[in-house]
Amino acid sequence: MNHRITVRVAAVLSVALAFADVQAHAADADLVKDAVELSKRVSVAGPRPTWIRAERARGTVDADLRLENVNVLLNRTPERQAAFEALLREQQDPDSPRFHQWLDATQIGERYGASAHDLDALSDWLRSEGLRVEGVSPARTRVRISGRSADVARAFDTALAWYDGDGGRRIGAKSAPRVPAAFAAAVRGVVGLDTVVFRPGHRMSAPRAGAITAGGPAPAGTSCGADGCEHIVFPADFARIYGLDTPPASNVGGSGVSIAIVGRERVYPPDISNFQSILYRTPPRVAQVIVPPGSLDPGDPASTCSTTGGTPSCTDPGDEIGDQYEATLDVQLAIATAPSADIKLVVAADSDTRNGVQEAIEYVIDTSPPPANILSISFLSCEPANGAAIAHYLDDLFAQAAAEGISVLVASGDAGAAGCEDHTAPPTANQSRAINVLCASGYVTCVGGTQFADTADPSRYWSDTDGNGYLSARGYIPEGAWNEPVARDGSSSHGATGGGTSLYIPKPAWQTGVGVPANAWRNTPDIALTASSHDGYFTCMAAQRGPCTVSGGHFSFLVSSGTSASTPAMAGIVARLNENYSGGQGNLNPRLYALASHPSYAVFHDVTVGSSGVASCDLAVPSLCNNSTPGPTGPGGGLKGYAVTDGYDLATGLGSVAANYLMANWGGAQPPGVVLNQHGISGSWAEPNAQAQGILLTVQPDFYAPGSGLLFGGWFTYGAEAGDGARWYTIQGEVAGTSAILPLYQTVGGRLHTLQTTTTTPAGVATLSFYDCTHGTLQYTAAGYSGTLSLTRLLPNVTCAMNGNNGVSAGHYLLSGVWADVAADNGQGLVLDLNPAQHVLFGAWYTYAADAPAGADASTQRWYTLQATLPSGNRISAIPLYESRGGTFVGQTPATTTAVGTADLTFHSCTSATLAYAFDPGTNGGQHGTLELSRLTPAPSGCHL
Repeated sequence: MNHRITVRVAAVLSVALAFADVQAHAADADLVKDAVELSKRVSVAGPRPTWIRAERARGTVDADLRLENVNVLLNRTPERQAAFEALLREQQDPDSPRFHQWLDATQIGERYGASAHDLDALSDWLRSEGLRVEGVSPARTRVRISGRSADVARAFDTALAWYDGDGGRRIGAKSAPRVPAAFAAAVRGVVGLDTVVFRPGHRMSAPRAGAITAGGPAPAGTSCGADGCEHIVFPADFARIYGLDTPPASNVGGSGVSIAIVGRERVYPPDISNFQSILYRTPPRVAQVIVPPGSLDPGDPASTCSTTGGTPSCTDPGDEIGDQYEATLDVQLAIATAPSADIKLVVAADSDTRNGVQEAIEYVIDTSPPPANILSISFLSCEPANGAAIAHYLDDLFAQAAAEGISVLVASGDAGAAGCEDHTAPPTANQSRAINVLCASGYVTCVGGTQFADTADPSRYWSDTDGNGYLSARGYIPEGAWNEPVARDGSSSHGATGGGTSLYIPKPAWQTGVGVPANAWRNTPDIALTASSHDGYFTCMAAQRGPCTVSGGHFSFLVSSGTSASTPAMAGIVARLNENYSGGQGNLNPRLYALASHPSYAVFHDVTVGSSGVASCDLAVPSLCNNSTPGPTGPGGGLKGYAVTDGYDLATGLGSVAANYLMANWGGAQPPGVVLNQHGISGSWAEPNAQAQGILLTVQPDFYAPGSGLLFGGWFTYGAEAGDGARWYTIQGEVAGTSAILPLYQTVGGRLHTLQTTTTTPAGVATLSFYDCTHGTLQYTAAGYSGTLSLTRLLPNVTCAMNGNNGVSAGHYLLSGVWADVAADNGQGLVLDLNPAQHVLFGAWYTYAADAPAGADASTQRWYTLQATLPSGNRISAIPLYESRGGTFVGQTPATTTAVGTADLTFHSCTSATLAYAFDPGTNGGQHGTLELSRLTPAPSGCHL
């Protein structure tokens, strides 16, 4: 085996004496341990917003300006966080007694939130700084405060200034907020010091003319010109294209289900009633408007616009009309796909110190019981412009929503891969890849946009006459990625589905499958629906001259597009799903990706280069095969985005949904995972993007009882920073079924090949599962980090089977396992992987520096890898010993791997072996010796030499 396996794999198995007896101890629920000393402070922010730069500063904020909604974000203890994450998994596991057993916000706080001691200590300090504690969130994850800007800045050891931001004037902290060191473990961040700007994501046309008479020519549904015809997507068309008019989806309409829509303006009620009257000829349903208590009321909606330059102007409507249009579009498209659902528009206005979108989201999720179990958000704000604190704040909030049974849907963005671009303005010369920060959480379903590839043969997909409800679509239409880089006037323009990879949020365990990038971060979008203006959505709004008021059999309307249209349309589909399955579904994503792994379910229309109709896909050219963007003066010179591919892609996610098949298969048998109670799990595993690190696993099946085995794993990695050196952890515990939550341990204080006393302590929690015998995930909380490793087996599968049937194996493979010299060593050993399919030995030796003093910390940990060709006999000679240096914990920092010695390994039986080792002079002082190894578990059945 060459050195690449060492560079890619990391398997640190900490082999401690009596490792099976190590027990985790419940930790104190308090994270604040010390008295507050104002002179000792720590920073609590990660990467900062990109617009906070000295050259953009425009003066200090007035000391008396009152900041009304600053949130101090709180950590859970590692044990409570692990328990909360376990709850979220079990709520989506049909075999769990907690399946769909939703909690309210208060219950989450009582069981998993910050302790009363920590809340009191933090609140006392905040009040001592002259701040008002407005309250603690019901889930006990946020403390909301208000106060004079000068007092807020002093409390967090920073200064507040005005800046020119991308969306106008903003307040920002000149430096990262700092809190007393006593709160270092308890406080995760501070939100509300830096202005967050959310833009509505809609796009609208000039008014169009329609006719109330159906069955004849279709001026309402078709607009033809020199470049061909554009077709308007009426609700009946959407239903025909995506299967809502086919059982079982057609059997339900969202009755008894509430959809909450986030907005900043009210809707004009006649717009909603006219929309319904034209389409359904039935008494209209009224959208309920909710202004959260304490939030700013946006006031009455507009009903007209001025053609002579007055306010609001028909040609330059301004932000308020833009927000009203977003609310109107969202309400109408939710009604279009779920005509029987109850729509609740939650609105709050912005100010210099208040964020209406944030307050509306908090209201829906913090209210007990929640006002709706579906939340639709069509606002956009890019990750880099907000920094890590906002991303983590939203992730925590949406995780809370998932635990309450709320399904959250968010628009992916309308500026293609360049998520920080203003999609309503011309493209800039300096574009960069970014995603919508609201989409970054794995607890939201991020909805992208597609575009119908119908121009080559439109009559194949569209009728030239209207049917009932202005139906003209004949059925499903092949789709590409939504990408319209040229405006109607011929200028360069943004108009493409957003997508990409988060900077801050780790990849969830369920985000796997064909096409999913092999990275460590959350990828967006998850799904997509039509979003182009080429075939835009029918919409009514009087304040933009499209009131849908019928006069003489005719009416005028608007055509809408963008991912802010596809998102509420998907919310309506989810409302039908909820009615069909009698309740909220919570986080949709685990089930969506599980369904995608079984193409026979036909739940998704995969968007590919072939379906896009693009003959030759070039990422430098914006088209239906990608979400690349144009430059300032034309299609060229923009940003290369992501291509559509088989399976998942970063433009359209898993593809668009076939609602009838989604409904039919949603509650079916869950796609199986791999049974963990089998020796076939044993082997070498690694995250492909993590440099020179990995995990060696071994399973002793039926160790505790039939069907209940013992798993032991060694995770070899590094410290948090390059140069921190080697680190290793052990994973050990009982496994049964297809997923296991196991403790992580760290053993320190030892010395190479000696009985020097070691100390083993709990270091975190790991959740391990495999979706086939060569791929799996490890969710972890360790070393102050939480994340997910996408594991790939490094050597060929030998006996692993989905159902745990190990089959027959050659004796060499059954020598794989945990070995240690229990008579001469303390807290150290080896995990070996003998693979007869490739005739390779790979192993990891978990030990310590040869000169490590007693009582030393983890900095003296060492690990070495062994790799060689397997002979036919029981002796393997001249095995190279390798050492890797320079890497970082679960990071992509390049590491250097060099040979530092050799070893001879002789197996005497299935439970006894000898390892004679010799280090080169530059490593461990050239020490050499012999380990008399014993297997730490019984030999597997069938093992022989």
